Amino acid sequence: MGNAIRLFGRLKGPQFLSKDQEINPPNEFTERVSRLLLVCVQGIMELLDKTDNLFPQLQSLTQVIRKAVRPKPPEGLAKEVQDYFVRLRLEKEFRGAEQNEMKQIVVDLTETIMEMAGNSGQFTESIGEQIAKVKAATSLQDILAIKEEIVFQTEIIRNKSLSLRKELEEFHEITHNLSQRLEQSEARVLIDPLTNVFNRNAYEVKITQVVREFNRYGDGFSLVVVDIDHFKNFNDTYGHQVGDQVLISVASTLREAVRTTDQVYRYGGEEFAILLVKIDPENAAKLAKKILTSVEKDYFVFKDQKLNVTISVGLANLQKDDTASTWFDRADKAMYEAKKAGRNRMVVAP
Repeated sequence: MGNAIRLFGRLKGPQFLSKDQEINPPNEFTERVSRLLLVCVQGIMELLDKTDNLFPQLQSLTQVIRKAVRPKPPEGLAKEVQDYFVRLRLEKEFRGAEQNEMKQIVVDLTETIMEMAGNSGQFTESIGEQIAKVKAATSLQDILAIKEEIVFQTEIIRNKSLSLRKELEEFHEITHNLSQRLEQSEARVLIDPLTNVFNRNAYEVKITQVVREFNRYGDGFSLVVVDIDHFKNFNDTYGHQVGDQVLISVASTLREAVRTTDQVYRYGGEEFAILLVKIDPENAAKLAKKILTSVEKDYFVFKDQKLNVTISVGLANLQKDDTASTWFDRADKAMYEAKKAGRNRMVVAP
């Protein structure tokens, strides 16, 4: 929350109002401040658990502010503050999902070791204690520390049973690679600064987790690949600033079209990827169609000119033999089939 406090420090003095705005009547000034306060309060509520005692108080405050000011989309500094809280919330959700994945892999490792070790007295008891610690862990540091202890315990088994070496090394590699990936992700930007959705780095981390979860539990997952039609024409005709606005507009529409459990990523350039979680093929197709029509219905105005945007959509449902790479390739190929068929349409991969 310290970053939020530093951001709010920008409200001091002439940085908040321009010279012309400073002479506006007090009631307009109050209205501007009220809107900014509303954005701040809503952002804080996004980060709080609904069981927090502060949540209902902030909820009541938003109702009071809404009665005092006219509804209006945030702009200027208010929009910047809103985007800041959106990024905080997305990063919080992403970190939580990754930490749960780390827990599950470490638990899988320890349970497998117990099965191989059998009822070997003190060793089995020690491993059982480590499982309990993993499930109770609340931080990445705790999980990694327990993981190191478990890996140490596995050395005992490897020395006694060389035939188990390969399987143990595979588990060791899984946990080691994931821990490295998590540590690296702490230093990487996960949010695309232009569109305010997850970026390619976040996608690469998440997609492997999803494929693993599918292979373990069999939950349905679908991948939607979206490419903006004739995007180069927007840049060439109206300039790159308009091209940026097209990307921002499409990203916003994609977020609004999908469920809260789904995740939108800017994969690169004018291409987006959307992960649909715990969904069957029929409903995935309906949602992909909704994404297509939502963008088609949307538009924005540039110099009194109404600009419409369309997209081409490829949908691939995760299958048993898929890897992260083959799954994306199938969705991407379906998207290009939609392009070839005339654009502004959806194709489902076989």
